[in-house]
This record gives sequence, C-alpha cells and structure tokens, in this order.
Amino acid sequence: MKANLLTRTQEKGCVEHMSPAMTPNNYPPFGEYVRARREALGKSLRGLAAELEMTPAYLNDIEKDNRYAPPEKYLAKMVEVLQISGEEVHYFYDLAGKSRNDVFPDLTPYIGEKSIARVALRKARDLDIPDSKWQDFIDSMNGKAKK
Repeated sequence: MKANLLTRTQEKGCVEHMSPAMTPNNYPPFGEYVRARREALGKSLRGLAAELEMTPAYLNDIEKDNRYAPPEKYLAKMVEVLQISGEEVHYFYDLAGKSRNDVFPDLTPYIGEKSIARVALRKARDLDIPDSKWQDFIDSMNGKAKK
C-alpha cells in the first residue's frame, strides 16, 4: 500500500481521491497520507512542522503512525498547508477519523449540534440501511443542491 500511495502521489501531484471500492477499512494510514502529501510538495519534515507550529518530533510520530491524527486546529492548518481541496478534504478527514478510532473530527460537532442528524443516523443503523439507499439519499440531496 505504501509504494502504491507514493506512486500515485508522485504521478498526479496529490493522492488519488477515494475510489468507490475504497472504504474506511482499507484506507491508507493517516500518517502515510500526510507524508506522501508533504513529499509531493517538496517540503521537509522540519519545514512542514514549522508551518504547522508543531515540533518536528510530533509530526514525525504522526507520519509514522505512532500517534493519532492531531487536534482540529492542526488538521485545518494541514488542509491549507498541504493544499488539500475539494472532495479530497473529506478523504483527509476520513483518514484522520480512522486514526482516531472512528471519531471523525469534521462530523462530530455537526452531529452534536443537529439532533435530527442523530435521530436519522440511529434509525439508519437500527434498520441496517444498505449503501444503495444511502447513495440514493446522497443523490437526492445533490439534485436539490443543483436546483
């Protein structure tokens, strides 16, 4: 997986977007993704750590997956400094969430604020809603957003 991630990064200048077959269970490690992005941008570990206002040792531990993804203030800065944009931001936060044992830092505040989201998620869980139904729901939201 490591060589494959780095090859895709070097070829395209960024890590490939998540494919439909890629699920949170087969994502690359968060630290590997961060390292690949840093290297694709030609940044040194010390240089990136300085831009993020963290110690090089802390960033090194993150890249080696010896630590969970950092707190939100660092994640937001990583998105900016590592030039992550569009749908890839969602992928980045999915990787961060997987590294934190499924605590997704971009979703937790929203779910906490929106009781209807919690109700809907619990209902979907209890009814074991299949992926196809979720995709239909997403497609319907996308259709409404385009109008």
